[in-house]
Amino acid sequence: MQKSIRVAPRTIQFADQIQVREIPNNEEEEEQDKSNRRASWDPNLNNKDVFRIIPPKRQRNCVIGFVVCGLIVVVIILGISLGAILSQTSTTTADQSLTYNEVCKPGSNQCKSSQNLYCPNGFCSCISPYSWNTVLKTCRCTLLTYNQVCSTSSQCNSSLGLICTSQICQCDGYHSWVSLNNTCVTIVNNTLNYGDTCAVGSSQCNSSVELTCTGNCTCKNSKVWNISTCVCPAATFLNSSNLCQTAYTNNQTCTIGSNQCDSTRGLSCYNNSRCACDSTKYWNIAFQTCLLRLNYSEACSHDSDCQPTLICPTVPGYCNCPLYLADYVCNCANTTYYDSTLQQCVNRTAYNGSCISAANYTCLSPLYCNAGRCN
Repeated sequence: MQKSIRVAPRTIQFADQIQVREIPNNEEEEEQDKSNRRASWDPNLNNKDVFRIIPPKRQRNCVIGFVVCGLIVVVIILGISLGAILSQTSTTTADQSLTYNEVCKPGSNQCKSSQNLYCPNGFCSCISPYSWNTVLKTCRCTLLTYNQVCSTSSQCNSSLGLICTSQICQCDGYHSWVSLNNTCVTIVNNTLNYGDTCAVGSSQCNSSVELTCTGNCTCKNSKVWNISTCVCPAATFLNSSNLCQTAYTNNQTCTIGSNQCDSTRGLSCYNNSRCACDSTKYWNIAFQTCLLRLNYSEACSHDSDCQPTLICPTVPGYCNCPLYLADYVCNCANTTYYDSTLQQCVNRTAYNGSCISAANYTCLSPLYCNAGRCN
């Protein structure tokens, strides 16, 4: 008796790559077929390789593939579109057609050169040193005026006579800025004063007050400016060579009436053609200057240190009246005494002359004052 064979639902593939799939009726039948596959397979089938099981692919892998492909297509489309737009822009924008700040192709001639524009970075910009003039609708050179910071003379307004000096727009050395006219004007010779800017080697400085030009008007021959003229500095004098020379000090030979002696030390040239202090002063060796003469009882070194009526005793053993004073202090001579009222030395009284009672020093030695008389 011949038995019937039931083929379980499978996906099969023939050796010649032909696939045959039988769709199950329902899920329960599929599960039952799985359990009965081996039992239901014909054991008498000679070529068992005729059929090969191919497992079904997962649905998720298919979805991912479709998404990736879609993204790639979108990117390609966008790239093509953008390239077309850029190509169209670059080809359709005519040269010399764009104005200030409009989008342009870097390095192209699309910007209007008649407005002094060019395209350095994708926008029409003014050529240096020009700037955009919103009124005239063009790039104009904004030139710098007097005393403004600059880097080259081309930035300064040359129509005003300005050049760039020390990074500042200024007039050249032969001109000066006149604010009233707002321009540089020619400098007339011998008109500039001390400290004014001048052209080196010019005659612009006032020579009548001995000014010369070293870039600024300064005094000649080592002189210094004194209010309105150039003079030799302190402790110097103008010699015969028209140069400032160091002044002479105490007791040096000088020309009477000259300023050869050092006036800063109180010295002058007197009739003996020597530099000396005036009559109210004496030369102090320690301080190397003239000081006021010393009064009675003040320490001294020479008679000339003391007031004219005083002496400077240097020999011990004399009675220096009215006080007994040590040597080397200002005192009166032995034939005089110091009158504190008159603040000077006065002559002592001779025999029978009037004197101050109890003041024997008012009489010549060895007389004494007795009842107002020297005897």
